[in-house]
Amino acid sequence: MTSDIPTMLRLHRAMFLAREIDRVEQDLVKQGLAHFHVSGAGHESTALIADYLGQQDWLHLHYRDKALLLARGLPLVEFFRSLLATGPSHSAGRQMSAHYSARELNVASMVGPVGNNALHAVGNAQAVKFHPDSPVVICCVGDGTTQQGEFLEAVGEAVRTGAPVVFVIQNNNWAISTKTPGQTFFDLPTGPAGSFFGLPIRRVDGVDLAATRAAFESAVTHTRATRGPALLLMELERLSDHTNADDQALYRAADELKSGKSRDPLEAIRQSLRESQMGDAALAQLETSLIAEVAAAVAEARREAVPETAGQAKAPYPPEFAHAKEYRGDAKASNLTMREALNRVLRDQLAANRDVHLLGQDIEDPKGDVFGVTKGLSTAFPGRVRNAPLSESTIVGTSIGRALTGQRPVAFIQFADFLPLGFNQIISELGSMYWRTDGSWQAPVILMVSCGGYKAGLGPFHAQTLESILAHVPGIDVVMPSSAGDAAGLLNAAFQSKRPTVFLYPKSGLNLSDRRTSDDTAKQFVAPGKARAVRQGNDLTLVTWGNPLTQSLLAAETLSGAGAELDVIDLRSISPWDEDAVLRSVRRSKRLLVVHEDNHTAGFGAEVMATVMEKAGLPVSARRVTRDDIHVPFQFERQIDTLPSYRRIMEAAAALLEFDLAWEAPKADAGPAAIAAIGSGPADDEVEVVELLVKPGDMIKTGDLVAVVEATKAAVDVQATVTGKVLSIPVEPKQKIAVGAPLMFVEADASVARQQATVTAERIDKAILKRRGAPQPAPVTIGRAEVPVGVAGIAGITGGRKVHNADLKGNWQTRDAGDIVKLTGIESRRWVQPGETVFSLAVSATQKLLDEQQLEIGDIDLVIAATGTPDVITPSLACRVADAVSTAGRASLPAYDINAACSGYLYALANARDYVTNNPNARVLVVTSEVLSPLLDQNDFNTAVLFADAATASLVQGPGHEQPTLFTFAQPTIAGAPESGELLSVPRAGEGYIKMNGREVFADAVRAMSATLTSACAAEGITMDDIDLMVPHQANQRIIDAIARRSGRPAHSIIRNLGNTSSSTIPLALIDALPTTKPGDRLGLVAFGGGITYAAAIATVGSER
Repeated sequence: MTSDIPTMLRLHRAMFLAREIDRVEQDLVKQGLAHFHVSGAGHESTALIADYLGQQDWLHLHYRDKALLLARGLPLVEFFRSLLATGPSHSAGRQMSAHYSARELNVASMVGPVGNNALHAVGNAQAVKFHPDSPVVICCVGDGTTQQGEFLEAVGEAVRTGAPVVFVIQNNNWAISTKTPGQTFFDLPTGPAGSFFGLPIRRVDGVDLAATRAAFESAVTHTRATRGPALLLMELERLSDHTNADDQALYRAADELKSGKSRDPLEAIRQSLRESQMGDAALAQLETSLIAEVAAAVAEARREAVPETAGQAKAPYPPEFAHAKEYRGDAKASNLTMREALNRVLRDQLAANRDVHLLGQDIEDPKGDVFGVTKGLSTAFPGRVRNAPLSESTIVGTSIGRALTGQRPVAFIQFADFLPLGFNQIISELGSMYWRTDGSWQAPVILMVSCGGYKAGLGPFHAQTLESILAHVPGIDVVMPSSAGDAAGLLNAAFQSKRPTVFLYPKSGLNLSDRRTSDDTAKQFVAPGKARAVRQGNDLTLVTWGNPLTQSLLAAETLSGAGAELDVIDLRSISPWDEDAVLRSVRRSKRLLVVHEDNHTAGFGAEVMATVMEKAGLPVSARRVTRDDIHVPFQFERQIDTLPSYRRIMEAAAALLEFDLAWEAPKADAGPAAIAAIGSGPADDEVEVVELLVKPGDMIKTGDLVAVVEATKAAVDVQATVTGKVLSIPVEPKQKIAVGAPLMFVEADASVARQQATVTAERIDKAILKRRGAPQPAPVTIGRAEVPVGVAGIAGITGGRKVHNADLKGNWQTRDAGDIVKLTGIESRRWVQPGETVFSLAVSATQKLLDEQQLEIGDIDLVIAATGTPDVITPSLACRVADAVSTAGRASLPAYDINAACSGYLYALANARDYVTNNPNARVLVVTSEVLSPLLDQNDFNTAVLFADAATASLVQGPGHEQPTLFTFAQPTIAGAPESGELLSVPRAGEGYIKMNGREVFADAVRAMSATLTSACAAEGITMDDIDLMVPHQANQRIIDAIARRSGRPAHSIIRNLGNTSSSTIPLALIDALPTTKPGDRLGLVAFGGGITYAAAIATVGSER
């Protein structure tokens, strides 16, 4: 040992405190105040290594390393916080007490599966190898741990890559109750080994402190200088039971236990201090003071509260996710396949962030991944796109280690079938890192995994998806795109989210030409947990993801021809998944079909169905179409039988929709034989013709080389499958054709038997459908008076041009801006600017509402548009708006317009309430849109100063939705006094101007609105005195003031800066008024409009105003 007194005192402090912590922990367990204890007695000399470490160094430690943790600087109280599982502990009470972590000290989090830390340590070391301050990584394990595959792989990887990690093996000859001598790589049945994977085994007696100090210094110095690994074996004694749940006297001989006490490193440091002239009294005094420190730490920890919650398994998404708009590329400029889109995103991320590293088997050029996903990347980014050893646990484990340092590793797993080889790291480490450290550590590894079948050449161990098993792991996101735009958007989101993500990409979809995306992949974004409505309908909800989307869409198209419209939802994200989108759809259709490629039993479809049954709130008919509970066969036709096929999906859907289904097989083709294009592997859907080696008229025989095509991964020679005469060649060089499409047609020699054609696609028979009965599931009926109908949201848009009174005063010699305010209350109004129309304003308001409510038009059951200024008669404004906001082709829902002029909003609410009363689970979109400014005679003071342009959208819903409402409303009272237009008329565009008899309109409006609102109150059994606030049509301020005086109730006004926007005034006023109200307030909505029309409704403010 050294004669340096401060060094010996520092070492004694760490070792004695560790031993005292053990003693106190044992007492607390015996008192029932703690529940688990692991002793480090006999292993305290590992603390010696701390003297050779700097702040830049990293530690992946063993659960007996209390003394080393203390020497590194872990606060004493932290041991008891962990023991007692207090809220302030490093894990907020989640980790078992012996599994420590200290982000600020570069001490990585420990877990129960020993040996996992070795791969992290190697990845950690690989990440910091070239840092200028030459960090080293310490990895401590026990002798039992060295038999774990993870540890053996870690040493091999460290040697292969020259990682600066020092492996410290603490050999006490016991793995709990199993003796290890003669059973480890360093202690073979034939005797001690001198090296492992070519790495010298440095041996030291851990009780000999001087020798141990020298060994640590040598190993750390060597690794820091050479940037390569070292392996140090410490011989130690386990001086205590394995844990409080163990009694080593049951399996260790008494004389062995007695002799072991002589090998105590704490006694060794005490003896060194005595030899340095410290007397027993001084030493006892010192240790008494240390005991007091431990007691104080225990008392502090015992005063701390327990954790309030068990925490969240996943880190929250970045705040910008809440406002990010989905973008899947420009459909008009789509030229990148999924493979190309993934490659482009990875290239962009590598270019933008030097911390991004790719690791996987065969991902370097020239191969660039077995499916070509990484083609060109290792050439463009040498050293950051690397081939990995043939070990999934090494790929995942070292990637986690890299992520702990701040790198952004992307780990490639060639086939999902190989994921189980890395499941230990995925389940125990990747999924738990954030949670078990209370967010101190994160491991944002992205696992890129090809998956699925539906291709000839695949079979068992090359065709699984395994998403249900992955979704079962807390703490990781699991996604599976089915198109290039979804793939690019989800991968960009995975990089931004910084959550560990398993990115499953269907290999059969990598090169699909009909699911391409545009070149602007850097802008594409799809939030995890958001499904996509691929097709809209109300008769059946079909939920799927990945490969089966193809078969599902084909089935939906077939059923549409028979009169049944399917809502096809591509889940895209498995964990998290979009419960709301599925529930909204099922509440409309009342039928659910879930289609997935994973196993039937405990497949994720069961989770979807269970959630629907728990939360839908109404009876639902449901079925699943899945892979059978067998492995995927190699023979392609049997593979299709096993997987969800078009035929099986049709049969399930037909049963749910009450169709009789028969099949008509295609007629056999007796024509010439075809020689088809082939690919280089299962991922190829399309090839390019490079060379045609025959011409029409040539005679060929089976096996002749007839063409060369270029596939994804290689050029492919195409041989003749038939003997005969070439009749025609329908392709040319440089032409791209689908795999399986004919390259040439041959008149077969009848005397030579043809080879049996290879089946590479599902045979699509003709479906003959006959409806047994109309698909009319009985809605849940609730009596009219009992149905609470409300408005869940309102969005408004005004014209883009602000027009002040001063801008208008020049039109009249005897009027000024003040006169306008005095007579109307209006200071400015909003008129449309060039490019804005009644349609564009309506679309903007509708899209704004849908975005705010996180809905799509497929979630809406009816659209009603109120407008007195339509720009087109047919199609209606409602139909055009529904079409414009649809993201999945033509929407399937009723939509119509009404014209009640300024009363239009309340008339529309009356229609919406009728619909929802009969369909309590329905949602109705009420749109108002008016563009009046182009119809104004600028020389007519009565109209030119009043009218303005705006649109609104309101979401009306019944009780079948959990979403709260801004207000509920009673059945509106509608009335009128029809007239010819002498009082008020609005012409068609280009056929004149708005005309209004202002004096008579004023009198009629005040009288009619007061009377109509009184009638609405009477219908609800209340009086005007019960109204807390009137929200009248904003015709002009004089009318608003007059009805307020007549009723004695306050009236809300927004006309000053908006003008009279006809049917849009009440919803715009509600947007402004609701924040000033309180739950339970009664509102009187009342309007007067051309025609003449009147309407009023009583609304009650909800809790979400």
